[in-house]
Amino acid sequence: MGLNRFFASVFGAARPAAAEGLSAESIFREHGRDVVRIVRRLVGPSAPDSDVDDLVQQVFMAVHKDLPRFRGDSAITTWLYGIASKTVLMHFRSGRRRARAMEAFTEAKTAAPDRSGNPEAQALRAEEMRSVWRCLSEMSPKKRVVFVLAEVEGLSGREIAQALGIKEATVWSRLFHARQELVEHLRKEQHR
Repeated sequence: MGLNRFFASVFGAARPAAAEGLSAESIFREHGRDVVRIVRRLVGPSAPDSDVDDLVQQVFMAVHKDLPRFRGDSAITTWLYGIASKTVLMHFRSGRRRARAMEAFTEAKTAAPDRSGNPEAQALRAEEMRSVWRCLSEMSPKKRVVFVLAEVEGLSGREIAQALGIKEATVWSRLFHARQELVEHLRKEQHR
């Protein structure tokens, strides 16, 4: 079932948030692709589309439920990143799902295309991406989420802290340790 049909079947009529005039449907229409992108980045490039769809649906079910409490203290995107991140963290806490996600990370077969057209450069880039995702898959989910939000999504420390409901110092600590783990992992990979 497509996300648009899912949304309409579950939520029916739009329900506006108090001060903003926002509805879960309008948020879905405006930010649905952003949520799919962040969920895909958080779970990894080889996660099955069905898992990504399930997680996106869970995010928007939480949006629908929590929208009346959204006061506008942060940007709507920051709020959505928080819900998406927490949803993915819950997903990783499930042992079977985590094992399946770890397997998908290590078997990543696709990477961002190398536009040079050079097959050797493309193969090297694909191997580098697999190495990075292998490291991210071994990282604790809390560090991985902070790393992806900062390094891939470009959120500030303050925005990440707001999104995850943690102190900004915790964000910087997790990001520092995630970067260290990634550098160490890549060094080990080079010496193999």
